[in-house]
Amino acid sequence: MKQIILVAMLASVVVLTQCSRSTDNKVEETQDEIVKDIKEEKAEVAQDLRKLRDDINNRLDKVSKELEKGSIDARKDLEDVKENLTHQRDKVEEALDQISNSSDETWDDIQQASRNTAAEIKLEFQKLGERIDLALEKDSDGDTDDDNEK
Repeated sequence: MKQIILVAMLASVVVLTQCSRSTDNKVEETQDEIVKDIKEEKAEVAQDLRKLRDDINNRLDKVSKELEKGSIDARKDLEDVKENLTHQRDKVEEALDQISNSSDETWDDIQQASRNTAAEIKLEFQKLGERIDLALEKDSDGDTDDDNEK
């Protein structure tokens, strides 16, 4: 009888040990998956922000070239746009820095802030694009607000 109880206790200890190891392995696998997911999300958000920054830089180059020509009727509009684009690019750079410096624990907050920043800047970038196009169109047509009022 004692042998049966000892065998049962030993079997219980083995089963509990195996369950504990199995649980530990599952926890470890889950943690590894979470870390992998966070890295992928960071890379995705950072890639979106870098693409946005590149678009802003391209637009800034275009505006700067037009300003250098010196014959722009819409100079003030383009200078304002250039300043705004530079400000937007700085926001993107700041968001990229936050992503680079984020820990796994702070990622949720930074991810949401970065996505919000990207959405805000994309909308502003679209508005600025329309404003740039109008300013350049004014210059190429030779029309200014003063000319239209006369």
